[in-house]
Amino acid sequence: MPFFWQIDATQWINPTHIFQIEDLPRSNPPLLRVWMAAPETSELGTAVQPRVLVLEGEARDTLLAYLARETESPPPPPLA
Repeated sequence: MPFFWQIDATQWINPTHIFQIEDLPRSNPPLLRVWMAAPETSELGTAVQPRVLVLEGEARDTLLAYLARETESPPPPPLA
């Protein structure tokens, strides 16, 4: 059974669907782009389509904390 990370009050993601992450800490506001593989069903069958989730603020910080915990690496330091 898949497990999910709660990003904010209304967003949950399955981390096994993440295939690329781009952190943009110097953008205003700081952003985190998360590429995920999303299955899409049609009359022809099921295909995997990339979807991009853009996070900022507390949602960005929450996902970075999940990633740091799962990879056992420290979260990035705050920018001065």
